[in-house]
Amino acid sequence: MRNIPKILCIVTMTLFLLTILQGATHFVKVKPLKGAYVSAEKPQFSFPSFVSGAWQGDVEGYIKDHHGFREPAIRLYNQYLWTAYHRSTNPGSVVVGERNYLFEPWFVDEYYTGCFNHFYPDSLLIPGNEKGYVFFQRMSRLTKLQFILEEQGVHLFLALLPGKERIYPQYLPAPSPQAHNERMAQGLYSAYDHYSGWNGFYGFRCVDICHCFDSLRGRTPYLLFTQTGTHWSSIASTYAFDSIMRYMQTFGPAIRPVTLGKPYHARTREPDADLDELLNKTFRIPTERNQYVDVSLAGSELGRNPSLIVIGDSFFWNILYNYPIQELFDHFRYWYYFSTIYYDPDHESVADIDLVDELLSADYVMLSYCTVQLYNCGNGFINRALLELCYDPEEIQAVRDNLAADTASTLSVDQRIDRFLEDYFPALAEPYPTKRCSKILNTQ
Repeated sequence: MRNIPKILCIVTMTLFLLTILQGATHFVKVKPLKGAYVSAEKPQFSFPSFVSGAWQGDVEGYIKDHHGFREPAIRLYNQYLWTAYHRSTNPGSVVVGERNYLFEPWFVDEYYTGCFNHFYPDSLLIPGNEKGYVFFQRMSRLTKLQFILEEQGVHLFLALLPGKERIYPQYLPAPSPQAHNERMAQGLYSAYDHYSGWNGFYGFRCVDICHCFDSLRGRTPYLLFTQTGTHWSSIASTYAFDSIMRYMQTFGPAIRPVTLGKPYHARTREPDADLDELLNKTFRIPTERNQYVDVSLAGSELGRNPSLIVIGDSFFWNILYNYPIQELFDHFRYWYYFSTIYYDPDHESVADIDLVDELLSADYVMLSYCTVQLYNCGNGFINRALLELCYDPEEIQAVRDNLAADTASTLSVDQRIDRFLEDYFPALAEPYPTKRCSKILNTQ
């Protein structure tokens, strides 16, 4: 018994020294934490910062973010919180529903209160002072953009994708009293309801996967959304994109056929447990094995595969994990939220591309958004594409310079153009704009 304090002291010192050694040399490879975070940079010593105490605070923050075995320690603590209290260790990003179904909080908000004010908190400044105005405006511009691109042999369409809250509402956490009262007082205004209900009136091309999943809910031997993932399941997205490609060929060039294999059970694959991974626990939440289906090319290779540009949210990643996209399309680009570019060796950002050249080289342009992200459909693509296809760069810049010189407005230049596009560029107010940029006119 007398040796116990000595043993504890030796163990403590050993753990302390190993932690210091790991922080300095990283001699043990550890699994990094999931999620987006910024680690503190190593502070530079200076006498003024030392005297003020700022350097000491920066060093403390640096050590906190870089000490040895930090990741396993955080996972162990998070596992304790989950096992003992059944608490989400990342409540800002992951909400726990019934039967351990995990949701992102904005999908919960969409079901109970609608996300309009999340995307448009200053909606009272929108002309007409009506929530639907921004969607009518965007749908009108989409229709004009489709008309212009179709004239150039480019087929634009919108894919409406379901969110997890729509397919499995029975597993959502109970609403807060405030959310319930807001829904009863205001009603639920959904971007999906607008786009699905009005695309026929505007004549805009649209494939409604939400409606398809609604009809499949509870009737498939596989989950449409996995228990611990935020996106549609890999197998559901595979079947959905197969349907989307069939739809595309009703108005555009042929796409090489594929064969879908027989569904099979397998261990959960990326990204079917992405929310569980965000909890950064030691052990995963026990779930039923998910089903998967393999995709293989079928038939003879076409003389020329069509080209595809996708502008959309993270739901398209599930398709990319399962489909041989680059073998089906000769020229494929993924403009993620119309910001970062993937599958383009020459460009990383949409700010660096010649948008007109890129669009005119495509056969298909697909806008791909789920129920929540549909509020900001296009992420600026619609306005920019419409402008640059109709106006030359110097004309657009002249308008922007005039707006920048007007300091009376509290709105930024981009906000004013977004809301009053047709006022500043009158040609776009026509039902079917006839003005074209010089690049298009010179190729006709």
